Amino acid sequence: MVNGQKYSDYRVRYDNFEENDERALEFVNAYIKEAKTFKNYKELTQAYRDAVSFSRNKKIEYADSAVWAANQACDPDLIGNSYLTKGSVYYFTYRKYQKALDEYLRAWKYLNESKDPYLRHKNMYHIGVVKSYLGYYDEAFTLFSKCRSYYRDTFVPSNFPNLRYNMKKGYLNSLHQMGICLFYLKKTKEVSPLIDEGLQASADDKNFYIERSYFYKLSGILTYLKEKDKEALYDFNIALAGIEKKSDFTNTSLIYYLKGKILLRNHKKNEGINYLEKVDSIFLERNFAHPSVREAFELLITHYKDKNDNKKELYYTKQLLQFDRVMHHDFKYLSGKIIKEYDTNDLLISKKELESSAFYGYIVAGISFGALLVVSVRYYKVRKSVKKYQIPADQTLGEEENKDTVPTKLSKLPEKLVEEILDKLEIMEQNRFYLEKGITQNQLAKKLKTNTAYLSEVINEYKGANFSTYLNRLRIEYAKEMITTSAQWRKYSIEIIAHECRFSNRSNFSKLFTELTTFTPPEFIQKIKDESGEP
Repeated sequence: MVNGQKYSDYRVRYDNFEENDERALEFVNAYIKEAKTFKNYKELTQAYRDAVSFSRNKKIEYADSAVWAANQACDPDLIGNSYLTKGSVYYFTYRKYQKALDEYLRAWKYLNESKDPYLRHKNMYHIGVVKSYLGYYDEAFTLFSKCRSYYRDTFVPSNFPNLRYNMKKGYLNSLHQMGICLFYLKKTKEVSPLIDEGLQASADDKNFYIERSYFYKLSGILTYLKEKDKEALYDFNIALAGIEKKSDFTNTSLIYYLKGKILLRNHKKNEGINYLEKVDSIFLERNFAHPSVREAFELLITHYKDKNDNKKELYYTKQLLQFDRVMHHDFKYLSGKIIKEYDTNDLLISKKELESSAFYGYIVAGISFGALLVVSVRYYKVRKSVKKYQIPADQTLGEEENKDTVPTKLSKLPEKLVEEILDKLEIMEQNRFYLEKGITQNQLAKKLKTNTAYLSEVINEYKGANFSTYLNRLRIEYAKEMITTSAQWRKYSIEIIAHECRFSNRSNFSKLFTELTTFTPPEFIQKIKDESGEP
């Protein structure tokens, strides 16, 4: 209590303001000032967290201030909760998943043994969100189910209005996330009761208008899958009103994509293409979009190819490639990070589920293997065979040329050091370091935490080539792999393939490709098309 006034009185002044309504900040700032004056760091933490909710452009700044105030209070629960707030801003506002996960894991260190069940379940919910994004739907669904039961069934006295609000919000959010998991687990029949439950729980309550929008989104997806297009468009339009108000560009892009698909299958091509181009506009602005909207770029490429609009076909091809890079980068980081720092065994057991997920099929193989490699690479030993670490020459090369690539002497470096460098190189190859722009031997040495002299000797001895040749061979192998496994790559021009493989020009790429395969790139593409029966 301050001067006869309770701190809770400050919160009453802005209780009825909606999220992102900056008019509330006038009252929040008074709360902040009062808590600062009396150095009440517990209340100051709460005030800064409230500011996060109402600010549009300074959410991270306020979240950092909340972390600072919580540390001044020396309260593990406050600190963990503040890290969760910051993670939520990165995740839900900016879709910076890597930064969000880092904050969630920091929170986990403080809250995993908390005696406060509300905070434990809040932490559980956010870990579930990351697991769901990574494709661990069964595990995520279990976490969300526990959260739903806790938030729904825990009694909160009426004289704790803020806690009652947070509990109901947690309940509705958990329901929504359960619905998402069920869609990806192909259990669509189980989604409908959750939608009904969510709509009923949020009915006639303006405090949960935005949460209600997400249940209309789920309903729209369900009716879309049933090809009830009019109902789907109706649901999506209602959902957009709240989702756009929340500035949730990720779900906005998902709805645009699905509306575009509906319009296309109803022969409204121009309107459909317009919505698909809105997906690209969001991606262009944010450098991120919902993973499932990838097909939007494929449809745009096909559309402009049919119209012989080479300029736009090339543009959307480049956008699709950029989209894939962003998705791959996020997944590689997140899967490695969460496996390293959060329940490794459970995640490895569920790796098979991730591999079988059609939704993430286009990037999952490489990412799940990379994640597995992080925890298993030490089982591989160099001493088994020096040949294991050589880049194999193509079988079409002549014997004499193959002999030139085989090391004729063993490295003078200590065996343990050689093993360590080769192990790290193997991981880097799996992570496709050779596709990084302008990668140099010095940069690679720094990544491997060694020096260029040692790295150069190991590459020359065990890869049978200098650094530049080693790099280019890996790039050609990558080009062969992608052309062989991806129908989309077989549609790309040679210029685009060369660019994606980090060659400076088509000529250099074509020359080396032909040397290593005895096929020109167009011949190799045609060969794969013939083998797969493509026209």
